[in-house]
Amino acid sequence: MADDGMLLNFELAPDAFAPAKKIKGGSWKDRLTARKSAEYGRQKAQERATLGKTIPQYGEVQSDEEELILPGERPSKRARTADSGESRSVTKPRIQKSAHRGDELPKTNTGEVISSLFTSNPASTVTPAQPAVEDETPIEPSNAPLNDELATFTTLGLSSTLASHLLKKLDLKAPTAIQRKAVQQLCAADTDAFIQAETGSGKTLAYLLPIVQRISQLSQQMKDAGQKFTRESGLFAIVLAPTRELAKQITTVLEGLLSCCHWIVGGIVIGGEKKQSEKARLRKGVNILVATPGRLADHINTTEVLDVSKVRWLVLDEGDRLVELGFEQDIQKIVSVLNLRNRKAQETPVPGLPERRTTVLCSATIKANVEQLRSIALKDPVSIAVDPAETNDTGDSSALEQAFSAPAQLKQSYVVAPAKQRLVTLFAALKQAFRRKGSVMKCMVFMSCADSVDFHFELLTRPSSTETGAQQDGDAERDAAQTQRVPGANLSRTDKIPQGNTISDTRTQGPATAFGSEETPVQLFRLHGSLQQATRTSTLKGFTKCSDPAVLVCTDVASRGLDLPNVDLVIEYDAPFSKEDHLHRVGRTARAGKDGRAMIFLMPGSEEGYVDILKEGKPRNLTRHDADELLKKGFAPAAGVVTDSSWEQLATNWQIDVERWASDHPKHLEQARRAYQSHIRAYTTHVAAERSIFDMKQMHLGHLAKAFALRDKPGSIRVPGQRPGKDAGAKNKESRRNQAAKKAPGTKRQRGDDDMDVPTATDEHDARRRMYAKMKAMSGASEFNLG
Repeated sequence: MADDGMLLNFELAPDAFAPAKKIKGGSWKDRLTARKSAEYGRQKAQERATLGKTIPQYGEVQSDEEELILPGERPSKRARTADSGESRSVTKPRIQKSAHRGDELPKTNTGEVISSLFTSNPASTVTPAQPAVEDETPIEPSNAPLNDELATFTTLGLSSTLASHLLKKLDLKAPTAIQRKAVQQLCAADTDAFIQAETGSGKTLAYLLPIVQRISQLSQQMKDAGQKFTRESGLFAIVLAPTRELAKQITTVLEGLLSCCHWIVGGIVIGGEKKQSEKARLRKGVNILVATPGRLADHINTTEVLDVSKVRWLVLDEGDRLVELGFEQDIQKIVSVLNLRNRKAQETPVPGLPERRTTVLCSATIKANVEQLRSIALKDPVSIAVDPAETNDTGDSSALEQAFSAPAQLKQSYVVAPAKQRLVTLFAALKQAFRRKGSVMKCMVFMSCADSVDFHFELLTRPSSTETGAQQDGDAERDAAQTQRVPGANLSRTDKIPQGNTISDTRTQGPATAFGSEETPVQLFRLHGSLQQATRTSTLKGFTKCSDPAVLVCTDVASRGLDLPNVDLVIEYDAPFSKEDHLHRVGRTARAGKDGRAMIFLMPGSEEGYVDILKEGKPRNLTRHDADELLKKGFAPAAGVVTDSSWEQLATNWQIDVERWASDHPKHLEQARRAYQSHIRAYTTHVAAERSIFDMKQMHLGHLAKAFALRDKPGSIRVPGQRPGKDAGAKNKESRRNQAAKKAPGTKRQRGDDDMDVPTATDEHDARRRMYAKMKAMSGASEFNLG
């Protein structure tokens, strides 16, 4: 064959042509393993010789995008790219990969996975053409008291005594728009009514003032007829509220009104209190009773002294929420008893007592499910809304629903943060909010479940660590620093906690050491429905009266009706279960004409479709923030030039410090795992109309685990048994819980009157089986996605 002048230069491994060694001895499995190992070694040697590359040594960083390697870890593998000539065996990835960037996560020798905050994050699907600019033009608050000279309480039909009391004692100079319309209507006629207005517009006074006025007139007529009006004269009004906190707040407002009418006595019966003391209170007599439906239905059955035959005013506060929580049967039972005993009262008439009962349904959002209450309790109701042009005076609930929007002066924004960066972005947002003293006084952070509240409370109040900005060089130095950060820690990684035991802390208040400082101290509070009632009451009281800046981490138990003064900022860390819940959450700020800000966290992808729902409320400002923007502001050094590497490194250090704190303490590690599991369960309970936005199939569970400071693979995060603190409360639940559990699969989620959190079962196997079935039916998620 002729020589064509081509020269081939092959660089081969020294043992390329060496005869393969025959392996003898051992079992056939051992021989097969040895042959594969030898073949793999020859293949890697050939690759090194061909490509001129070497295998990274222990702890060596391969590229700018590789993760931090800690002692005892295996070095991360370089991701294969399309233009590289490397040949490697295809293995099944440990977790789902992002489509746009490859990211092989390093593993420790304990099976933990440590990923970087700034790699493999999905890109936003909606990028604004230009940065949004807040509109600073002054705007008239939509829920402020009226400034019309003729708009006074004396012109609404109230007595001069009550109007003077509002002005001099309660410092209420003028009514709001909804108060003016409601008081005029309910004082003049005995008709059922809807009251619908924005949050913070004074709906509680809108129905309490007519009740106090009418009962005051009734007492005068009884006195003219020669009868004495006392607390034993009878129960004339009942106010039903969905939560204990709202019931207590209504009682506080009622007591303030009744201080000018000392002969009228109010009372309260709610879950969590001793029934014997409530029975003693009812035995003495009350004229106006505030209650939760479950406890009132129980007293109607068991307390003979409770006489409801003279009740002429029934208020269903947050009526749509009463339906959502499964109180239809309790309300139907209460209404049927009121109707039955009303006929009995007519046999012994009371001077001035109306012949028919007035029922009022009151809420900031009245949805279509109010039709259930209409058929149960209302008869030919009239609609009372602020703007008659936007609503229908015939009581059309659909028109009322469409007319609602957030207060005009409320500034809203949304944060697009990848799953891995959620926790560190929340920290950066809080740190930035409380950096300047006096900029924010009170903040509420809403989460989806009680376990998540407990974990984040412990995380943000953990013992002070060294300054986040301190540079930590070397793995050994970082481990030594971590040992010093947790003084007195008496739990080690080898300590075992019996699965299912209670590990909850009774502490509900502490200094926010994570983002507070000596110059600007911040107090942190937690609140959810699994806490004891006395604890919940003291927590709300402490948050309200706290003179330092304060943050309340809570579930939706604090989203309805509560009037917490000086709340400047509301953060929805977990998205609400429905748009109505969002409107009630953000309604905790910008109340009674004051300014306020609200921020919601969304993840890139389908969740960005929630922006269209936010726009339905026609917000004055709807500003977009990216996670990098907040991280740069929150972690920027106090002095010097801000570079990408500086704030990224500080954010990474903070995240790794939190992960070490969780992994080194079994108690907090179990809290993190429970919070992770409960968050996933809660994520599947969004309303059907929004389920395409909050799609479990698009959730990256490995990245989500990092937001809970976990280094475990999703499939290994399992915490069997009952959630902490639930065993005691489960024994005291009403029979309504059991009735709700018997409903057909696919119905809406049921929650108790005092616990608006995600329900859990005591039986581990039954809970897991039902969770798999429900999630598969809702979102088509596989067993792998359930983690």
